[in-house]
Amino acid sequence: MEKNLEDSDKQLIPFLRNLADSIEKNQLVPRQLKVIGEFFMNYQFQDEKNKDDEGISEVEVDGEFDSKELMKFLILGWWIYAHILKEKRTIPTY
Repeated sequence: MEKNLEDSDKQLIPFLRNLADSIEKNQLVPRQLKVIGEFFMNYQFQDEKNKDDEGISEVEVDGEFDSKELMKFLILGWWIYAHILKEKRTIPTY
């Protein structure tokens, strides 16, 4: 990271420190922890994707999915189902 942080980056530092403190002190409600967990998974996924994009993956070389790529595909599909599609579904009442 650059030595000269922009104002928006400077605001993240105390926010994330306070967030970590709140988690350690059990001061968050379950909904807040769920959102933080989703952010964490998204961050990890994007970080891993960026690492993969830096080089040529096996998928690009031989046209087949390796086990790592297949696992990412399955997890992303589960996440979309669990967090996007499931929320849009309505349960009929009779």
